[in-house]
Amino acid sequence: MKRFDSPFSPAPDVPSSTGAAPAASSGAADEVLNPFATDVCPGPFGVDEARSVPGMNADLLRQLTTTVDERAGQQRGQPLVLLTAPRAGYGKTHLLGRLAAAADEQAVIVPVAFRSGDPVNWHSVARRGIEAMDRAETGTPGWSKLRQACSGVVASLLRRLIEDGRLPCANPEQAMRVLSGSVEDIFDPNGQAHLIGQWLMKHASQLRKPLAERIGRQLAIVNPAEAEDWFQTVYDLGTQGESQSTAMLKELATSHIEGCQRLLRLLAIWRPVVLLVDHLDAFYRNADAGLQIASLLLDVTEVEGVHVVLSLNQDVWQATFGHHLPSALEDRLTASQLLLRGLTAGEALALVRLRLTEAKVPTEEHSAFEKFLDVPRYFMGRPLGSVAARSFLRHASHQWQAFMSSGGSVAPVESLLEEESEDDMLLPDVGASPPAPAQTPQGTLFDAETSHFMKQTAEGLAEPIAALPQNEPFILPIAPGTKVDDSPPIAPPQSLLPPVDSPLLDPVAAQPTQTTPPPAPEAPPSDASRSVGNFEKLREMLDRLRRGNNPDAPETTGEAAAPQPEVPSPPQNESVAQKLAGVMGVAASTGGSEIGQTELIARFEAVKAQMLPEAESRSLDLSRVAELVRLAGRRFPLVRFSETELPGQTGRHVMSWSLQGMDIVFGLAPFTDAVWWQTLSGYAAGKIATGLAAAARTGEPAPVLKIVTFKSDRDTALWAQFQESGSLPEGLRNVVDPIHVDTRSMAALYAMQRIIKEAESGALPAEPSQVMSVLARELDFFWKRVTRPLPVTS
Repeated sequence: MKRFDSPFSPAPDVPSSTGAAPAASSGAADEVLNPFATDVCPGPFGVDEARSVPGMNADLLRQLTTTVDERAGQQRGQPLVLLTAPRAGYGKTHLLGRLAAAADEQAVIVPVAFRSGDPVNWHSVARRGIEAMDRAETGTPGWSKLRQACSGVVASLLRRLIEDGRLPCANPEQAMRVLSGSVEDIFDPNGQAHLIGQWLMKHASQLRKPLAERIGRQLAIVNPAEAEDWFQTVYDLGTQGESQSTAMLKELATSHIEGCQRLLRLLAIWRPVVLLVDHLDAFYRNADAGLQIASLLLDVTEVEGVHVVLSLNQDVWQATFGHHLPSALEDRLTASQLLLRGLTAGEALALVRLRLTEAKVPTEEHSAFEKFLDVPRYFMGRPLGSVAARSFLRHASHQWQAFMSSGGSVAPVESLLEEESEDDMLLPDVGASPPAPAQTPQGTLFDAETSHFMKQTAEGLAEPIAALPQNEPFILPIAPGTKVDDSPPIAPPQSLLPPVDSPLLDPVAAQPTQTTPPPAPEAPPSDASRSVGNFEKLREMLDRLRRGNNPDAPETTGEAAAPQPEVPSPPQNESVAQKLAGVMGVAASTGGSEIGQTELIARFEAVKAQMLPEAESRSLDLSRVAELVRLAGRRFPLVRFSETELPGQTGRHVMSWSLQGMDIVFGLAPFTDAVWWQTLSGYAAGKIATGLAAAARTGEPAPVLKIVTFKSDRDTALWAQFQESGSLPEGLRNVVDPIHVDTRSMAALYAMQRIIKEAESGALPAEPSQVMSVLARELDFFWKRVTRPLPVTS
């Protein structure tokens, strides 16, 4: 039997197939063990980046490694990194293993996996960390990660003695360079620099006292005898790797109340320490344990030179942490959060090929199984990023068993293809003689023309409501690059946007066409207009279907439906996003992107479902709202966007949207920030005064200003206190429009912001402009609420 090592899990303890011969005839597919049987990664040590799919969660790996590098020189108080996945099987532990492999030369990796029954305290952290490091092997025989770290501590202490001039040395620079290199070369008998290790062992008795004093100062140990115990234990473990030294280190780290802190500070003498906390499923629905774990890990981040990465699934977060934590702990725990996504079809195919190559499956069987598995078909109809790696591996494992049962070679497949005639194929050869009119290809119900029509009809009916035709060239009323405010007057004169007390009009219908100014309504329709008319008829038909074939029924927006026009024209149920973004489709790319609007909408729904637990358990994240306001303001051509630094608030800005007759100022700051809101009040008052002065000079009405702010269910009490605090003058309270965002709306906002960031970073094969074009209507509730006029006060 051939054996392979899983590229999705650490290498097993038994030898791999690279050095073993098959037990039976080589090349026979039935002699290969299931390459997809292993789908669980037990721990972070042993994961080889060369045997992993490079693109899988590459953006998260890059963020994690960058975070470790940036925090390496910083001492304490760094935010905890929270790594979450929608559910089990998305590759959290495997990603932590890739992080451990990538940071192996820069940090000391300490995995911590609490077991059922462990008390949540410092002693458990020390015990489980020492055990995990002692089990993990390095590339040198007889060396564990624990011995390597202790050797590094001894080498670092020697180097500091040389730097201080307390250790005479003939060539200090060379000695420091060697001590900064591989510790195995120094302390292993076969190492290239083993002479230094032998010299240290020879003079250990003379060096014990100065090195123990240095450890005592580093660990804040007052008792010299206790400091010597720490040094002797680390020295014995680093130079000889004795098991009794490991037991002694565990006793030192768990017998004293500050033993774990001392252990972590000791390891940090060599390199920064990264604590990887994983496998917390045993604490599911244990809110008390969740509170203890959160408090403990946040205390660990305060230890000098120690950084923490917490990994868990969304169900554990929701049931154990989430809203069970005080808001202060929750905010600190989620200050730096990363969310895993699922496989793409390309990554899944790369994983299949990697597994088959590792298993040494012959080339013919390799190709035959790829066709048998049909990865693109498996991903068809599944939301982007929703396929967990473990789920796909189990599917591939079942398919492999079926493949082996059916013969497992190319010859039977080819013979079957040769036995089939062209009339039996789903897609016959277009060059062959046409079949008789009464016959159709086997497996189909309609002829080619009818099938094409049914396909187009099905695609139209399956299109979600939010899929706007903003990328179609015939709906672009303004040439690219033209500013709306510089457009020539329209006859009869009218504004691009109506007054704030009337419904928004369609910008397409409000402007003349580019080919025949002024337009003549009674002119014979051209090919383009007939295309528009056909498209609009289809949209009207779909709208009637959505409203139950009742054209007189009111629309779901809560407003009365406009009467149907007598001639083909854009329907009146256009979204606010369409009205604000009449020319937004100019920047969108329809042909050069690898992802269509159906996949984007599916990805949006998947991410929104992932964000819903966060929205239910946390307060509204104003920074994400600010990103959406900024991006929409720059993308919507009918909106003039500005961002101004507030006086006396260096680095803090206020954003504004200017529409026809309305100025919208966004108050995106916590209600507890009284100084910011007082500064904003002065800014808004000055803006109102400037508008009134300009109106007096020109004789035109002054624009209406309103201050938009956002609050969630968790902000109700803060909003009430804010109203009573006096941060806003009495004269400005009537222009403040507080927009309440419920949990589902929060999830939609977060999903839009996340997908735009994915597009900007390249993780999603789409342009940000395309994302805005396709998904703008998904946030129509948001745009509509933001642009709603203020109520008229008596």
